[in-house]
Amino acid sequence: MHRALVPVTFLISLALAACGPAAAPTPAVQPAGTSRAPATASATAPAKLQHVDLGVGYIPNVQFAPLYVAQAKGFYAEEGLDVALEYGFENDFVALTAQGKRQFAVASGDQVILARAQGLPVVYVMKWYQRFPVGVMSPAKLGIDSPKKLEGHSVGTPVLFGASYVGWKALVYAAKLDESAIRLETIGYTQAAAVSQGTVDAAVIYIANEPVQLTQAGTAVDVIQVSDYIDLVSNGLVTNETTIRDNPDLVRRLVRGTLRGLEYTLAHPDEAFAIARQAVPEITDKDVPTQRAVLDASLALWRTDRLGASDPQAWSDSAKFMLDTGLISSPVDVGKLYTNEFVGK
Repeated sequence: MHRALVPVTFLISLALAACGPAAAPTPAVQPAGTSRAPATASATAPAKLQHVDLGVGYIPNVQFAPLYVAQAKGFYAEEGLDVALEYGFENDFVALTAQGKRQFAVASGDQVILARAQGLPVVYVMKWYQRFPVGVMSPAKLGIDSPKKLEGHSVGTPVLFGASYVGWKALVYAAKLDESAIRLETIGYTQAAAVSQGTVDAAVIYIANEPVQLTQAGTAVDVIQVSDYIDLVSNGLVTNETTIRDNPDLVRRLVRGTLRGLEYTLAHPDEAFAIARQAVPEITDKDVPTQRAVLDASLALWRTDRLGASDPQAWSDSAKFMLDTGLISSPVDVGKLYTNEFVGK
């Protein structure tokens, strides 16, 4: 089923905001420009540290463990930085970064492609997620374990925009599915309930969220990962051309501190989870098993032999997919989308 896209300004909400893992009961998403320093943040950092606001989208959550670790372990401070995390909407932070009202944001590759297609001078400077975190989940009893088997079934998607919708369109595109043979339904952010209750046969999900929830509840599921069929660029650090030109050392220091947080989280997940719990007090003891499983699933999406580096082919493939499917209306200069200049040793 084909549906028209919503305006570009609403198109790509954060891969983690659109379908990110649900923490324990959390406050509503805060608008861009608001911030919440975690318990371990450098809110009382010495004045000599350079303050940086980093827009991360979504809400305080275990998925941001590497950032909390970089704060708590002093990795940012050692780079001379006092990094405050701002929670809100990814597209807002990308726009603010493009306008120079913010220097940095966490954003997905597809959001960067959309921005560049509109002439916005944002640049992706550090890759965080190695695999696009969207997939399609179904009860194991249905045997929908490959994309082709989705034909003839109903598939629920939260909304017709954002990372979930981009992931769905990418799967249809890469697996060459007959979309007219699939009943696509908008179900809001009810994927786990919709699948477990049989409201839909399958649902577009965030790999480290809904499958974890159902598995923890004892329901066996099959998950088709979009990244098995197309290598879309997912979340990473984004800045603007002006900051790269005028203050490359700042970019380098933020990237270096963030990579240290990511590396430490991968090597010390127990400690990283404890730090994340301090940063997100809404995670209660009852929530710990599920939230720890969310972190473990996220670790699998972050691991690579070379942290931070972008693959040029992945950017080319992502841009081509978005052009071919009408997500952007004109080609973009792939070479301007990203740089690996700041992730070298």
